[in-house]
Amino acid sequence: MRPIILLVILEVFILNAILIGNPIFASLGKPQISSTEQFSKRPQDSKPPILPTNPTATDAMLNYAVVLQKNTANPPNGISFLDEVERQVLTLTNAERHKRRLTTLQHDAMLQTAARAHSVDMLDRDFFDHVSPEGRTPFDRIAIIHRQLIGAAGENLWEGQGYDVSDAKKLAELAVAGWMNSPGHRENILRKEYTHLGVGGAVKGNIVKLTQNFASTQALFQQPLPLKVKPGDNLALATIAVSQQSAPVKYGFWLSDKGVLAAEPQSINNRQVTIAPGGYRLRLYFVTSRKRNRINYIIYNGPQVVVE
Repeated sequence: MRPIILLVILEVFILNAILIGNPIFASLGKPQISSTEQFSKRPQDSKPPILPTNPTATDAMLNYAVVLQKNTANPPNGISFLDEVERQVLTLTNAERHKRRLTTLQHDAMLQTAARAHSVDMLDRDFFDHVSPEGRTPFDRIAIIHRQLIGAAGENLWEGQGYDVSDAKKLAELAVAGWMNSPGHRENILRKEYTHLGVGGAVKGNIVKLTQNFASTQALFQQPLPLKVKPGDNLALATIAVSQQSAPVKYGFWLSDKGVLAAEPQSINNRQVTIAPGGYRLRLYFVTSRKRNRINYIIYNGPQVVVE
């Protein structure tokens, strides 16, 4: 029987809703969710070829990481974070889940950092989209900032103009109500697989941007992985179980700009970096079942790394 490769890709909803008022208006972003990949393989599967990387991709990743961290540590002039609005959005989001007897989303500081970074970036460069002008997606941002997360992710966006930001509860209620009235955003809020949430709210003048970054956290690295590593370095790959009850058994380097496997996955016990320099996304392999000579895995995304 031929090797079977089964990809399960969660549909990305493309939705835009605009609520028009005078002078108040609000817009909902296009909710996005990432995917997990499931496949089964026989041990005799051939090794994938080692693919060349684009050296400019690594520079862009490192530069982007610097910008993201700078924007969250010290926002550009005229931009402020909305701490209380963020807390209210988290509370109201969980209230919607509790009505349906869904689990509480736990606050995640690194998801909040990624969400804040995007809200600030949208205000600073005057755009409203999940993808930055350079083409960075929510999953890129989360993979660069969250150095421990292994799992899947999603994002909701909201913007408004002319609201009183001092009334944090009312503003949060408007945003969450808008998301709940949009099927795709509602699905993100009520997705039973999600375990964690980070909310980033920022204001510039009379314009507010809100970002929700969700995660289905399967496991966490015990130590944050460094963004930059060198061939010969040893990766600290010990994990803490969250949703997955077992530890990953393998990991692979996937080209971050192409989304393909760059080399044969390694045993989790083989931690020395032997891949060629380039920009990669780590993906972790968990065993789902063993049947005769076939092992079934589910793969979850991990952090991005740059091999120098």
